[in-house]
Amino acid sequence: MTKHFSPMEFKDTGETDPNELVTKALGDLTKTVDDRLAAVETKTADRLDKLEAKMNRHTGGSAPADEAKDIETKALAVFLRTGSEVEVKTAASDNNVDGGWMVLPAVDTRIHTLMTDISPMRSLCEVVTISTDTYERFYSKGKRGAQRVVERDDRPQDTARPELIKQSYGVGEYYAAPAATRHLLEDAAVDIASWLIENATRDFAETEGEDFLRYDGSNGFPRGLLTYDTTNEKDFVRAWGKFQYVPAGHASAPTDANLTASLIKLIASLRKPYKGNARFVMNSNTATRLRQIVDGNGRYLWAPTGNLIEGVEHPLLGYSVEIDEEYDDIGAGTLPIAFGDFKQGYVIVDRQGIRVERDSVTQKGKVLFDTYKRVGGGAGDFNAIKFLKVAAS
Repeated sequence: MTKHFSPMEFKDTGETDPNELVTKALGDLTKTVDDRLAAVETKTADRLDKLEAKMNRHTGGSAPADEAKDIETKALAVFLRTGSEVEVKTAASDNNVDGGWMVLPAVDTRIHTLMTDISPMRSLCEVVTISTDTYERFYSKGKRGAQRVVERDDRPQDTARPELIKQSYGVGEYYAAPAATRHLLEDAAVDIASWLIENATRDFAETEGEDFLRYDGSNGFPRGLLTYDTTNEKDFVRAWGKFQYVPAGHASAPTDANLTASLIKLIASLRKPYKGNARFVMNSNTATRLRQIVDGNGRYLWAPTGNLIEGVEHPLLGYSVEIDEEYDDIGAGTLPIAFGDFKQGYVIVDRQGIRVERDSVTQKGKVLFDTYKRVGGGAGDFNAIKFLKVAAS
């Protein structure tokens, strides 16, 4: 800012020294500038305080995180409704140039939460995300090589050493293609993104939940936990690639006493390194049967330890129980109960996340949402999970 002075202001009246006038004018100018700067700083500070308060405001969660989710969900909804990529590119810098679109980060988190709620295997097992079409890992099958020697004995040149076993997991594609008319997408007042995510997620989750237990593993899809061979041989005796089972004590219809004794043996068969994260898995029919078992004094086998809390599942013989309806009922030759550390016993492999492609060309007047994901899985450590088998021995 420049202040101009008229000649009259510097007119010598004989009463005031011109130097004093200049000094006074410069002082006034400095004060004016300082006052305006102070006002700007005060206004800026007020705005920053308000912005910080807004950022820290809690409405049941983190406001910045909620705002990010809103932006991402809105961007996906705009893309699905209109095909416009502008907001998607703004919200996600990692969009795929080949025409496929990763679901935005916050939305992808929501998808995984929904899938965990539907398929307990995702919450029980180790989940690995890869950027290729195959995941490999090695397991060490230990062998005892130490030998006893005395001072003058010859030492063997080569003692037994651990054996490495490689296991590979491919990925297969799960696909869904919900369609809607162009007019519906343009005029609908509902949240299109949520509708798509809810339906595709539930569809994928139900299918993969079945595969994690029962599919044969062909074409890169998961090999089900219940499809592996089982034997009653103990760890380090049976061949790698087989799970151990504990017989229920009857070939088809075990009694309450049979089940009680076999459950105790099942727990004992799992070695200590796996027990810290061990739990039972069974379907609700088997759980109901076990809840009805009582001893001679009327005490239940599966009873709450301490106060009964509504909605909280209580441990069975000290271990948590997960319900998975894909497990067998109790019957001849079935495997109705699993027990062990599932994070070490089974591996789920995700190839990135769920992807969406908007196709408005294939069917005139309709828009297809090509939604797909690639998933694989299979057994990990065969010593980490044991099964109860309805068998006499």
